[in-house]
Amino acid sequence: MDSTQAWVRRLWDVWDLRLLVLLSLALQFILSLFGNRRKYISSQWISILIWLAYLMADWVATVALGKLSHAQVDYDNRNALRALWAPLLLLHLGGPDTITAYSVEDNRLWMRHLFGPGVQVSVAVYIIYMSWTHSWFSIMSIPALVTGFIKYGERTWVLLSVSRDKSGKIVPFGNVGSDSNPGNNNTSEDKNYIHDLCNAHRCVKAFKKFSEYYDMENNKFELEDRIALDHDMENNEFELEDCIAIVDISQFWKVIEVEMGLMFDLLYTKAPINFRKGGLILRCITFSCTVAVSIGLIVRLGEGGEKWHKVDIAITEVLLVGALALEIYAIISLYLFSDWAMLWLIKNKKAEQVIQLRKIKSWLFFLPKEYRCKMVGQFDLIDYYVNKPDQEVVWSLLGIKRWLEEYFKYTLKKYVPKTAVMYPSLLFDPISKCCIHLIDPRIEEDIMIRTIEEDPIWKEFFDGSFVDQILRLHSATEVCHNLEMEWDTDDAADQNNRDGTVSQQHTMSPSDSSSSWGKNRELCRTLSRYMMYLLVMRSSLLPIAVSQDYMRDGLRSIDRIENVYPRDVKATCRKYLENDSDNTIVKLFKSKQKDLRWEMLKWVWVRMLCHAANKGQRNEHFRQLSQGGVFLTFLWFFLPQSKKLMIRP
Repeated sequence: MDSTQAWVRRLWDVWDLRLLVLLSLALQFILSLFGNRRKYISSQWISILIWLAYLMADWVATVALGKLSHAQVDYDNRNALRALWAPLLLLHLGGPDTITAYSVEDNRLWMRHLFGPGVQVSVAVYIIYMSWTHSWFSIMSIPALVTGFIKYGERTWVLLSVSRDKSGKIVPFGNVGSDSNPGNNNTSEDKNYIHDLCNAHRCVKAFKKFSEYYDMENNKFELEDRIALDHDMENNEFELEDCIAIVDISQFWKVIEVEMGLMFDLLYTKAPINFRKGGLILRCITFSCTVAVSIGLIVRLGEGGEKWHKVDIAITEVLLVGALALEIYAIISLYLFSDWAMLWLIKNKKAEQVIQLRKIKSWLFFLPKEYRCKMVGQFDLIDYYVNKPDQEVVWSLLGIKRWLEEYFKYTLKKYVPKTAVMYPSLLFDPISKCCIHLIDPRIEEDIMIRTIEEDPIWKEFFDGSFVDQILRLHSATEVCHNLEMEWDTDDAADQNNRDGTVSQQHTMSPSDSSSSWGKNRELCRTLSRYMMYLLVMRSSLLPIAVSQDYMRDGLRSIDRIENVYPRDVKATCRKYLENDSDNTIVKLFKSKQKDLRWEMLKWVWVRMLCHAANKGQRNEHFRQLSQGGVFLTFLWFFLPQSKKLMIRP
C-alpha cells in the first residue's frame, strides 16, 4: 500500500463514524422539513430528494450503530461520549413525525419494523454497556435511550395500526361536533374554514371505511353496500348525517382538499397517534428526556471537556441540538398549526383560538398551500406528432432504435407542456349532474342529457376498449376544435350561395368564446388533453391493462399521415378527416349544430372521466396523495361523497 492509500485509509478510519452520524442527522432534517409537504408539492426533484433520504436514513443509522459496536473496549471518556450517539441514532431510526412510510405499500411492512427495534436496541444497549464509566455522562445515555426506543416504537405502532385498520378507528378525535361557533365578529371566510374542517374530518373517517372495501369492478358510486360487508359497521354506513349541508360546489372543493390532506396524514405520517392520549404522553416523555440530556451535556462539558476530542464534543452538541430542534419543530408544526391541531381545538369548543392561529399561520412560514389536485396535465397527441423531432433516420443509422423506443414515455414527458389550471366553475357542474344521473336514475334527467343519449352517435362513443375510446375521442375533439372555424366559413358560404341567408346553425361567431358552446369547446379540449395525459404519463391510474408498446399500436391512424404535413396541425387534421377509415365520429360531429356538438362531447368526456376515476385502483390513488395529488384522485374522493353531502349542480 503506497503512502497516498495509507493516508486515505487513516483519514477514513478517523472520520467514517463521524460523517455517518452527521449524515444521519442531515437526513432527518430533510425528512422532517419535506416529508409531509409531499401532499401539495409535485416537484420531481423534491420527490427524488425525499425518496433518497427515506431509503438512506435507516441504512446510514444502522451502519453507524454497527461502527459504534466495533469501537475499542476501553474506559476512557472518548467512548463514554460516543456511547451517547447510539441512542440518538436509535431516535433517527424511529424517523420524524412527518413521514413513516414513503408509499402506501410500506405500511404492510410493519412486521419488519417490529423485529428491527429488538436488534437495534440490543446493539445500542451493548454500546452503552461496553462504554460505561459510572460517570454522570454515561448516565445521561439512559434517557437518550428511552427517547430513541419510544420513537422507534411509535413508527412500528403507526405502521401496524394503518395496515390493520378497517373501520376508520385510526382517525383521531371521533366526532368533533358540528356546532362550534366561531363567533359573530369573524368573517364568513373564517366560519367556512371551521365548517370545512369539521366536514372534512367526518368525510375522511367515513371514506377510510369505504376505501377498505373498495372494489373497482363492482363499485357503482355507492358506499353503503361496501361498508355493510363488515359486521362491526352495520350501523355505520357512510355517516355524514350530522354534516353541514353543502350546496356550494366551491365549498365542497375545499372540503375534499382538506379531506385528502387528512388522508395523507393518516397513511404516511404519525398523525394516528400524535393526537391520542398515549401519543401525547409519549411526546412529553421524549421531549423531557431530550431537554434533560441537553442540559446535562451543557453542565458537564465544562468540567471534563479537556478529556474529550473537540470534534466529538462538537458532533455530540450538534446531535443533541438537532434532536431538540426536531422536537420543537414537530411541536410547532403539528400541535399548533396543523389541521389536526385545529380539529382538537374545535372539539374542545375553542373555535376562536382556531381563527387566531389561522391568522398567525398566514404570515408565518407555515403558509396554507394549494393542492395540486386543482391542476390537470395536458397532452395534445396530434400536435406532438406534428412537431416532434425527426429522429427516425438517426435512430436507424445508429442501430439503437429499439433501445430508444423503450424510453418512449420519457420522450413524451419532455414534450408535455406546462400544466393547465382547471377552474371548478367549468367542470363541477357537469360532473355533479353526471353523478346525480348515474347514482340515482330516479332523478329526473336533464333534457339535453336525454337528447344526447338517444342520439345514434352515442353508441359510437363507447365502441372498443377504453384506450381506443380515448384515442378516437381525443382525435375527434382536436379535429373539431382546429377545423371548426373553417367549417363555419364554408357552410355559411354555401348557404349564402343557395338562398342568400346565413343558416341558424352558424349565426354564432366562431370567435365567441364567451358563449355557452364556446366555454364547452374549451372545456372539452382541456378534458381531452387531460385524458391523453393520463393515458401517456399516468396510465396506472386508468382502468386499463396494456403492454409497454400499447401507445404505438394505438396511434397507427395518426402515424400513417404524420409525414404528409409534418409541421401543420390543421393540415394534419384535414388529412385525418379525409383519409382515415376511423373518422366516423368526426364526420357525425361535423353534421351537428355547434351547441349540440360540444354539449355531446362535454357529456361523453365527463362520463369517461367519472368512469376512469370510479374504476381506478385504490392504492394508485392513495399513492398520488404523496405526489401532490392529481385531479383524477380528487374525483375519486368526490364521486361517492357527492350524494351524501347533498351536492347539486
